[in-house]
Amino acid sequence: MRLITDPDRFFEDLKNRDINLKRPLAVVSALSILVSAYQYLLMSKLAQAIPEDLATFFVAGAYIGIIGSFTGMFAVWVIMAIVMHGLSAFFGGKGSFRRTFEFIGYGFLPSLVGSLITVPVSAYYLMNAEIPKIDLAQLQNPDAVGDIILSFIPRDVVYSNLIINLAVTVWGLVIWTFAVKHARGVELRKAFICALIPTVLFGIYQIWNLTKLL
Repeated sequence: MRLITDPDRFFEDLKNRDINLKRPLAVVSALSILVSAYQYLLMSKLAQAIPEDLATFFVAGAYIGIIGSFTGMFAVWVIMAIVMHGLSAFFGGKGSFRRTFEFIGYGFLPSLVGSLITVPVSAYYLMNAEIPKIDLAQLQNPDAVGDIILSFIPRDVVYSNLIINLAVTVWGLVIWTFAVKHARGVELRKAFICALIPTVLFGIYQIWNLTKLL
C-alpha cells in the first residue's frame, strides 16, 4: 500500500480525487473496535476479582467505559483534524476541513497496526491469568488496581507495548506530516510543525496510560 511505502505520493495522488471518508473511517472504526474489545476483556477479568455484590455496578460502569473507548477514538480523529487544520492556517494553509479530516484519518493506520500486535498478546495473558479477589478498599486504590492488572500481564510485555507505541507515534507523525502538506498546501517543514504538536500530545497520552502500570 502506497500509504505505507510512499505517503508523500499517496496524498499527492489522493488530493486530486473527490473526498472519500470510507477508507479512513474503516481504519478508525477497526481501531476503535479493537481497543473496545480489549477494554471489554480487561473489565471482564477485573469483574471476576471484585466482590459479587459490587460486580453489577462495576459491569455497568465497564460498559460505559467501553462505549467511551469506542467513541473516544472518533473524537480524537476530529480533535486532531481541527488542531492540524487550525495550525496550518497560521502558515497560509488553504483547503477544506473535510479534506483535512479525510487525510488525518489515514494517520491512525500505524495505531491500528500496533494494536493488532499489542492487543492479541495482552489478551492472551489476560485470558490465561488467575484472578485474585480484592475488597472494596483495594478497588478504590488506583495503585492496587494497577498491581492487579500487572498480575495479568507481565512487566516485559508492558515494556514491549511501550516501545511499539513509541514507534507507532513516530510513524503516525510521518503520515500526518504529509497529510497536512497536501491537504492544506503548505511546505513540508511547516506541515511537520502542524503535525508534531498534536501527535506528541497523543503519543504522551498513550504512553501515560501504559506507564501507569509500571
